[in-house]
Amino acid sequence: MGVKKYNYHTCGLLIVALVWLTFSGCQTSTTGTSGSTASRAAPSKNAARLTIQRAANFGMNLVLKVSIDGAQVATLVEGRSYHGTLSPGQHVISLTVTPNLGEFRGTTKRLTVQAGQTYSFFAMWSGQRLVLR
Repeated sequence: MGVKKYNYHTCGLLIVALVWLTFSGCQTSTTGTSGSTASRAAPSKNAARLTIQRAANFGMNLVLKVSIDGAQVATLVEGRSYHGTLSPGQHVISLTVTPNLGEFRGTTKRLTVQAGQTYSFFAMWSGQRLVLR
């Protein structure tokens, strides 16, 4: 009987340890997730809104990459749009397309953003050139 009690206590301790490890792993994962979203600051009251939509005839097999001030913020496939915020001031919006076999030219648009405004653009083609209108 002494051996059975010892095994039950060992099993109980093992189960408690496994449960603790499982939940501590979840907590670490959650912290990592919230840390990455916390790095994206909540928009201030002065922020402007920016929307970039792909034109309906943009192309099925093309991916639109959106960068703001040199940092890529979105990769848009067919039917997707970018919705974000910008602080007031000067910004540079750059668009490129992949796959790019050397035939498509990207585009850059300089934008002076006013607090509280909404800016909406369509990414479309003008010949072989990508434009933002």
